[in-house]
Amino acid sequence: MKKLNVVAASAVALSAALASGSALAHGTLAVSTATYNAASVTAGGGTITVPWGNGVAAPVYTVTPTTINGVVTPTTLEVNSRFTVTLPTGFTFASAPSLNVPSNLGGGGGINSNTATFIITTAPVPPGGQVFLSQVSVSGATALETPNATGLFITMQSTNNAEVANNDLHPVSATGGTQAFTSDSGVTATFVNGAGNNIDLTSPSLGTTFNEGTDTKTIDIGTITLSPSGSLAATGSAAAISSTDTSTITISGFFNGIKSVAATVGGTAVSAGTVTGTSLTVPGVPVTGADITITANGTTLLQANTPAAGGFTATYTPDSNATDFLGSSVTNTVDRITYAGGTPIGVTNFLTGTDAGYQSLVRLTNGGSGADQLFAVAQPYSGGVPLVGSLGTIGAGMGTVFTEGDIGNATGLALANSGQRATLTIIAIPGTGVTASGMLVNPGGVVNNIN
Repeated sequence: MKKLNVVAASAVALSAALASGSALAHGTLAVSTATYNAASVTAGGGTITVPWGNGVAAPVYTVTPTTINGVVTPTTLEVNSRFTVTLPTGFTFASAPSLNVPSNLGGGGGINSNTATFIITTAPVPPGGQVFLSQVSVSGATALETPNATGLFITMQSTNNAEVANNDLHPVSATGGTQAFTSDSGVTATFVNGAGNNIDLTSPSLGTTFNEGTDTKTIDIGTITLSPSGSLAATGSAAAISSTDTSTITISGFFNGIKSVAATVGGTAVSAGTVTGTSLTVPGVPVTGADITITANGTTLLQANTPAAGGFTATYTPDSNATDFLGSSVTNTVDRITYAGGTPIGVTNFLTGTDAGYQSLVRLTNGGSGADQLFAVAQPYSGGVPLVGSLGTIGAGMGTVFTEGDIGNATGLALANSGQRATLTIIAIPGTGVTASGMLVNPGGVVNNIN
């Protein structure tokens, strides 16, 4: 009976210890994250050198006191106890791991294993003592071959102590959930210093040139630079980015009227690109920095660009000569292209094709004291490049009505039937007295103002 009582009392004490939150665990783990260059990890076949030890130890396991029923008891890692290190899933030791304290790798794991269990030898690790891995090679780090900001974790655990209170009941994770490993693209990108450009809507250019104090066909929409991020190479040393590396830059936007794009350094073009209605693409852009310049054809109404992000987003992809970083994107949040000197008037988001008695009309009135030049900008619901075209002039005090067909003839917009729609903006130059509204003529001649 006494023996059973002792067992029962021990169980009660254990339950109390668990309820107190100590769970018989005494070690704490602090981690300084090791961030690797994903391109370098890929080049190394997923094998990395972990440069722990030599003043950069991480993670560090610290022997801390154990609290049971409010009583604080100093703890140690005893001689002949075991200390187990577990790597992230998929990682295995590629070289024999070792600790900074007297120990033997004799408890299991090690090379080609996800874990390594050490036997503490010679002397115990005292309260406040710290344990960490020395530099070691690790394979299977394929999760770091793509930028991985979520991170991967490592655990440590002391077991097999003669005094049970010295054991960690569970593997110890890093305080605050800090990751042991992350990876990045290898570079930090900046996209800055464009001129914050305006399209000059005033005569005589009428929106075919930019204005930077004087009218110009060529503008700088920002400078792109790729710099080393400070991450580690697969070898464990600081990753280097070659100054001769280049990348291909792609920028999305509305670029009708732009005839060419180039990367320039010091005002000299170093690489020419290609232009479509919705993108700019420039290969051979030096990572050390280049301006992205665009040139208008000088005859077409240029399109404003004010992206949702506040500025252009550039996607960069390493060229074939660059293997030491990966591609990503960077947003210039301040540089955009806006209209100046005229008035864009949002007319309707319900311009429809004509059939079955339905007809879309646009009514314009010039309440100003002078004639205005009119341009239509139509955006089909189906997407694509906004379509632009001239509607001519409207005299002072005059009013006029344009049909959907008139808009189509000016812009190239084709709406086959009333089930197809587009949004319409009128640009009036100078536009100080021009008003516009959209109307829909229903079967039977009923007119609805749809603004």
